Amino acid sequence: MQQYPLIGISGNHCQDHTEQDPYLLSYAPNGFVTGLEKAKAIPVILPIVSRETAHEYISRVDALVLSGGQDVSPLLYGEEPHLKLGRTYPVRDTFDLALIEEAYRQRKPILAVCRGFQILNVAFGGTLYQDLQSQYTESNILHLQKTMPSMATHSIEITEDSELAKILGTKAAINSYHHQGIKELASNFKAVAWSADGLIEAFESNEEGQYIIALQGHPEAMISTDKGMQELFNHFVQYIRERRLF
Repeated sequence: MQQYPLIGISGNHCQDHTEQDPYLLSYAPNGFVTGLEKAKAIPVILPIVSRETAHEYISRVDALVLSGGQDVSPLLYGEEPHLKLGRTYPVRDTFDLALIEEAYRQRKPILAVCRGFQILNVAFGGTLYQDLQSQYTESNILHLQKTMPSMATHSIEITEDSELAKILGTKAAINSYHHQGIKELASNFKAVAWSADGLIEAFESNEEGQYIIALQGHPEAMISTDKGMQELFNHFVQYIRERRLF
């Protein structure tokens, strides 16, 4: 019987109420579940728990997907909160950082999306624009789209020799739901895609044998409208299958 890779998806809390609310919900966007299942993997949502549990989570899964969500706290990269900073959630920051640390240490593949893309950069010493509209003066395109999330709204240019280019080619169109972005990229990573205004839209690992694809867009929301976005999940799972000899 064919075995499917087990892939952890970083979870979030529904924050309509306080963390003490007995009906606080743990969740992850269903697009990740669908995309991974279609790619012949078993998706598992990793709810926010104690930092110490991150080791057990990562030890039991074959790879990690870092999902989107709240703004990353600027205190993590040595800045005070800007007036346009959105809602942050330090509890999740702490747990996501623990997942990243363990996945990197155990050399588990990582696929990071939106907030996941941002906190992955911060985890290794990178910094962020807290608000693109007020801080990134080169920006002349809309990064926080008003169109439905299943539709792409701006293009990206992709480096030819990157893993991402093997999947999407050297030019692609993506959706865009962020008001923060990468200011300084951590030295562990190399930028592989940019929007027309020069903002980094994707990066990969500099380290041989450490598989990382990080994308600012939301491919999980486009799998029903763009074959390339489902192919991103397929490629990720296929790498894991070959590496783990499933």
